[in-house]
Amino acid sequence: MESKAGPSCRLVFCLLISAAVLRPGLGWYTVNSAYGDTIIMPCRLDVPQNLMFGKWKYEKPDGSPVFIAFRSSTKKSVQYDDVPEYKDRLSLSENYTLSISNARISDEKRFVCMLVTEDNVFEAPTIVKVFSK
Repeated sequence: MESKAGPSCRLVFCLLISAAVLRPGLGWYTVNSAYGDTIIMPCRLDVPQNLMFGKWKYEKPDGSPVFIAFRSSTKKSVQYDDVPEYKDRLSLSENYTLSISNARISDEKRFVCMLVTEDNVFEAPTIVKVFSK
């Protein structure tokens, strides 16, 4: 038997699909880098006025977080977590852009910029892809 969905039903379905696809934040932001180059990941969040600190993490395949960099909003110093694969390769700017020097295939991960206020945690994920030259 052939389904006879009315035009209004099809219209509603199309609108729902369009809303899901076009909704901001649903798409993945991807940064591409060549092997050996510097990966530059902007935080992509507006810095809130009551910001306490910003942090970057990446996610392991099982979804567990590994924190790699921290910057207080009041202090100018940056703290890098003890993650051997990123030792001496990270740089976190004042606008919370994370740079990773000497890109490797193992850097292909989902990284997340986190801006933390007293009331909220804002997150912006970035997918990193590394290609051979």
